[in-house]
Amino acid sequence: MATGELRTTETIPRVNDPGALAPGAAPASAFHPHRISVDRYHRMIASGCIAENEPIFLWKGQLVEKMTKGHRHSNSSAALVVVLPPLVSVGWHLRPEQSTVLGDDTEPEPDFMIVRGAVRDYQGRIPTARDIALIIEVADSSLAVDSGEVLEKYAQEGIPVYWIVNIPQQRIEMFSHPQGGRYTEHRPYGPGEAIPVVLDGHEVGRIAVSEVLF
Repeated sequence: MATGELRTTETIPRVNDPGALAPGAAPASAFHPHRISVDRYHRMIASGCIAENEPIFLWKGQLVEKMTKGHRHSNSSAALVVVLPPLVSVGWHLRPEQSTVLGDDTEPEPDFMIVRGAVRDYQGRIPTARDIALIIEVADSSLAVDSGEVLEKYAQEGIPVYWIVNIPQQRIEMFSHPQGGRYTEHRPYGPGEAIPVVLDGHEVGRIAVSEVLF
């Protein structure tokens, strides 16, 4: 999703804060991030303030830059586009690089989601955590974030299963059974192994790690 820490767009000091531009104030304390909600984010897009193809998304109330994908990320993503659809059973559908609403201040665009129902079921709304069976993030230079605060957020929101396609370590990490704001089970799958695709607690098939990481 991003390199190192999630990078926020430039913030603007609040003009009604008398201490914001006080002489001698340290720059770190002179600026105050202005947090926005999902609803306001949608209004900004609808008004044209944020273009629909703008390379940003909403993360914990702040606008965050999307990261340019390298060729290894692109190759693994292309492989998942091929191997995932045959395993998506009736009653579910695959959504690559589409938004999900998590709480009232976060709207990321995971690399892949498997979501309950048909596409037409989401006319007029965006999938939320209760609609999602599986989220997949393909991680190369974004590994620290995807295995850190992104992992924590997905666990806190109760995403049932989360995969990290770990390009640097050539394995797929499977996190499941969120409880108390954390995943209670973690299983890495490496070369020569196949990772189960679990939808609503039921295994619907397996994908060889070598089909995704090569």
